[in-house]
Amino acid sequence: MRSLILWTLLLFATEALATETRLVVRARARDGKFVGTSMGGVQVVLRDARTGQVLTQGVTAGSTGNTQTLMKQPQVRGAPLADEASAKYTATVDLSEPTLVTVEVSGPLAQRQALATSTTQLWLLPGKHVEGDGLILELPGFVVDVVTPSAQEFIKLPSDKKLTVPLRANLVLMCGCSTEPKGLWDSNRYELLASVKHNGKPLSQVPLKFAGKTSTYEAALSVQQSGVYEVTVTAFDPATGNSGVDSTTFVVEQ
Repeated sequence: MRSLILWTLLLFATEALATETRLVVRARARDGKFVGTSMGGVQVVLRDARTGQVLTQGVTAGSTGNTQTLMKQPQVRGAPLADEASAKYTATVDLSEPTLVTVEVSGPLAQRQALATSTTQLWLLPGKHVEGDGLILELPGFVVDVVTPSAQEFIKLPSDKKLTVPLRANLVLMCGCSTEPKGLWDSNRYELLASVKHNGKPLSQVPLKFAGKTSTYEAALSVQQSGVYEVTVTAFDPATGNSGVDSTTFVVEQ
């Protein structure tokens, strides 16, 4: 009985000594800006690195940040990258001792075909807040979204068996930042390719070209047989290593 009382007192004492500690977490697209509300944000999870217990979790919200600060002006040591509107999640935990935490970000949540996860660890000290820019984790990659043909679309094969199926895809960075030739994110250096399978067997590869609309690219697929077609669109930037993938299927009927 005495040991139980002592344990209870110790527990209450530990809880009483716990101090609120804040950590600002942000996710930034590689070669881009912050991942914010416009892309559904990213899921943030903080865990005790020793036990695996989830300490807190939430979703980043806010803007993609200042383009001039993030993408154009030279980065000066100590100068802030984020402003008040820049997307973040403020994790608040009660700590009674220094704690090694694992921080995981996953997103963008509005484009789950492109979802990626980045993880790091750091020590949090009771009452020692990490705010301002906070902890910035990088998410590499592109968001590729095939919009035409739509999934499982059925298309009639003409009697002369000459069919051209338009292919259209949207390409942005993980932050939603737009792409176009000679733009801030110059698609002239990107490699966009559609790989086509017919009834599960490789058929052809077709490059996608800028469609005249921001972040939109297109190609024409030549089809001469009925069957199920699977189209996988890939994007790659050899300068940054960013890559992205999306796919769709369509069915050609006699």
